[in-house]
Amino acid sequence: MSRLLISATRTFQCSFSRQHLLLRSSRLVSTQINTDIHQIKRQDLKGDYPSSSRPGRQYRYYLLSIAAGALIGTAYTLRQSKKYEGLMPEYLSNTELLERQAMEARPLPPPVTKHVTFSKPPREDFPFKITLYQYVTCPFCCKVRAYLNYNRIPYDIVEVNSVMRSETKWSTYKKVPIVVIENEQIQLNDSSVIISAIESYSRMPTKAFKNVSKLYQSIIEKDDKGKLSFSYPNKYFLVEPLLDDQLDPTKQVQTEKTKNDAIDNKVKQTQNNEPSKSFFAKFFSKSKSENEQTSTSNSLKNETTTKVSYVKSSDQYKLERQWREWVDTKFVHTLSPNIYCTFKQSLNTFLWFSKAGDWEQIFPWYQRWIIVYIGAIVMRVVAGRLKSKYNLNDNVRLSLYEYANEWVKAVGNKDFLGGSEPNLADLNVYGVLTAIQGCEAFQDLMSNTKIQPWFERMKHLVESGSVDNVVTA
Repeated sequence: MSRLLISATRTFQCSFSRQHLLLRSSRLVSTQINTDIHQIKRQDLKGDYPSSSRPGRQYRYYLLSIAAGALIGTAYTLRQSKKYEGLMPEYLSNTELLERQAMEARPLPPPVTKHVTFSKPPREDFPFKITLYQYVTCPFCCKVRAYLNYNRIPYDIVEVNSVMRSETKWSTYKKVPIVVIENEQIQLNDSSVIISAIESYSRMPTKAFKNVSKLYQSIIEKDDKGKLSFSYPNKYFLVEPLLDDQLDPTKQVQTEKTKNDAIDNKVKQTQNNEPSKSFFAKFFSKSKSENEQTSTSNSLKNETTTKVSYVKSSDQYKLERQWREWVDTKFVHTLSPNIYCTFKQSLNTFLWFSKAGDWEQIFPWYQRWIIVYIGAIVMRVVAGRLKSKYNLNDNVRLSLYEYANEWVKAVGNKDFLGGSEPNLADLNVYGVLTAIQGCEAFQDLMSNTKIQPWFERMKHLVESGSVDNVVTA
């Protein structure tokens, strides 16, 4: 009995000790937890975070940043891909598909600002309606207008806001000039292509203008940033029309070098003063009644001496191409550094642009303000870069005079480079000069070179009979 009592006492004491130990341990643990919590709160107030909680929070920020970046990148990629949806990578080799989609996106009717008509009949019949998207004083746009005005081909003008460029948002080709042949919804880019295509049609009309435009297909390339560049290898060549709409146009190109026989035949026909009965004319020229042919036979006597493109030799064509290229690659690059050489001249140039282009009637006052003042600042900076890029003289006027004298020397004792009548090179040089004729640089050019007599002869032929009808809103 005593042993049993002693064992029970020891058991009780042991359990009591264990409970006391557990109770003491729990108090110690709770005290440590409370201490840690107070430390964390103090660190929170100081802006510091315990090292144990930092990785978790940082990972959240990292994940959120990655997700936001992926979302923005995806949205940008989708936006870029929608520009050429269905055209990757096919559009680089199938330019017609790209041009067709652009024409489908083009607003109709176009926001025409001027209708250009003439009081005299055209030099050559051009039965298609033309819309020209332009900057009024862009030298390349002035080239196209000089060609159309000389040949008295009516056309509509859409003046493009050079800052907003909202009028050409539909086009994949982001430069001007752009010409649209409205009857067939054909877009022509690049001033030299536009002139060559229309001139080729005038030389030998076809059933459809697309037969000519196919011969000036562009080569489109895309850089790493997705920007498209357009090139036209044969833009300075005049070509023969296709014999059949179904034929491959790349196999039907005929340059002037292979046309000696055709030239001789044309000369004989003009001497006889008879309408053309050539093989091409039977297939492509519009059919005329006998009365119409009789009425036009008399006018043919006068017009055969006006249009000389059919009777040029291969050397004349080569000379014409050479100087057309000279205008685009050399002469035109001297203009901007001369009209934007100081901020004052740059501002005066844009004020003249505004007056010449009737911007007060075309654009709201705030858009006109942005174009004039922001454009003057930007082009002043661009002019300095162009001066270095094209290795112009420190005094840029001297480079302008040098190229003008080079042109005068090429013309020589003739009235024009083309002889008694201007050729395409004459029209190109005249066109780019009209882009600066309201500027101080133009007056200096006329005074310090011998180009003025030639310029006045060109102005008399090109500008006579033209009527600008401004479209008011």
